[in-house]
Order: sequence, then structure tokens, then C-alpha cells
Amino acid sequence: MAIKAIIEKLEDAPEALREHYRAGTKDEGAEGKFVLGVEAVAGWNLEDVSGLKTALSRERTNAQTASTQLAKFVDHEGKPMDPGKVLQALEELGELKKLDPKSQADQLANSKFESLKTQLLDTHKTELSAREERINKLTSTVSSLLIDSVATGAIAEAKGAVELLLPHVQRHTRVKETDGKFSVEVVDKDGNVRVNSKAEPMTIAELITEMRGSDTFGRAFDAEGHTGGGKQPDNPGPGAGGKAKGDWGGSREERRAAIAAKFKLPAA
Repeated sequence: MAIKAIIEKLEDAPEALREHYRAGTKDEGAEGKFVLGVEAVAGWNLEDVSGLKTALSRERTNAQTASTQLAKFVDHEGKPMDPGKVLQALEELGELKKLDPKSQADQLANSKFESLKTQLLDTHKTELSAREERINKLTSTVSSLLIDSVATGAIAEAKGAVELLLPHVQRHTRVKETDGKFSVEVVDKDGNVRVNSKAEPMTIAELITEMRGSDTFGRAFDAEGHTGGGKQPDNPGPGAGGKAKGDWGGSREERRAAIAAKFKLPAA
């Protein structure tokens, strides 16, 4: 016959065992009853496990519920997701729910706009720089060609040595653009526009005439009436020895060689 752990009254227990029962307490849920006294040995003891069973049952139910809910979380391949990843996803979802969609959309739009604006400005700046560089190169080429063309014509008409005089003319001229039209103007060493005796802008032809009359550049021009080959003019002008100003005598090639030697210019 099994011994009961708790009885309503002592008379319900065999007389030989009654001395092993004690009065139950309120904390044990056995007030007014008698509980068998048992000494714990190696973890074995007499305890009320009804609450533990209830708790265990409840936890089993919770675990089953959690397992059922967790099974709903699968990845793109349909495989169950790791609980840690599910928890992280839920936390991220919670943070996203706190965001104001309109406000975040405005911030994102502004960010993209600023980024696009910066890219467009950088691209525009690069294009402008490249265009300006090309314009400068083209302008420089046009200026050089225009000056060379006008100066060469004026020097040749004055019977001067183009290859000797052209570099000097270039240093004293520049190209001016007015209403889309280009013209050549004569300037001094400081870049100021030079004027003639009429207080009008000096022309290249007038500059060439001035150079022809100078001691330095006059020798780079043929004497008036000179026909080449060392022949002296029939009507020599004023100057030392009755020669035209700037005339060293000799052929044109000999005079060029003398000028090149004096100014250390490349030989023609």
C-alpha cells in the first residue's frame, strides 16, 4: 500500500506511520492537513510540484506558440530564418515605423537634388574651362595669323626684309575685337595704343614707315630705287656718303646678313 504524501486527518494513515506526519502550513497550501515528513537525499525530496507542473505546461504552450509563429518567417528560398535574424529584422522594422515617411522622403529628395546639382556644376565648370581654353587657343591663332598677314603685307610693300622685321612688328602689335570683328592695333611697350600725328590710332603701315626711318631698323629696308645686285640708286637721298638712310650698300642679301650678325638673328 502506497503512503500518501498528504492526508486530511491522522486517522486516515496507518497507526504505525502517524508519527511521521506533521501539520501542514498555509505557505504549503496544506493548512489544516497533515504532510508526510521526508528527509531530502541526493536531490530527492517531498515537495508540492503542482505549481511547477503548471508553469512547465505554460512554458511548453508558449514554446509551441513561438515555434509556430517562427515557422512563418522564411527567407527568399522558403527556408526557416535564424531567430537572431528574425529578431534583428523586427527591431529594424520597429525603427522604420518610427520614421515620418513624408519627412524622410523630403530629406532623401533634397539629398539627391544636392548631389545632382553638385555633379552638374562640376560638369559645367569643366566644360566651361575646356571651352575657354579652346577659345583662347583659337583667338591666339587668329591673332597671330592676322598680325602676320597685315604686317607681312606692309613690310613687303615698304620693301623691307620680312623675316628680319616681322618679329619686331609682332612685339608692337595686338589684335582687338570689336562687335565680332578683328583688327590690328599698334601698342607701345606698356601695352598702350599708339597714335599718329593726327592723334588717331597708328596703323601698321605707319609703324613700318617709322621703323624704315630709324637707324636701327632702316638698314633692313631696300634703298629707294635700288634694283639689287649691289647697284647704287640713281638719285641717292640724304645721308652719309649720299646714300639713302638705312642703306649700307651691297646687295640685299649682304645687308640681311649684316643685320642678322648685329642682332644675333638666324641667318636667312
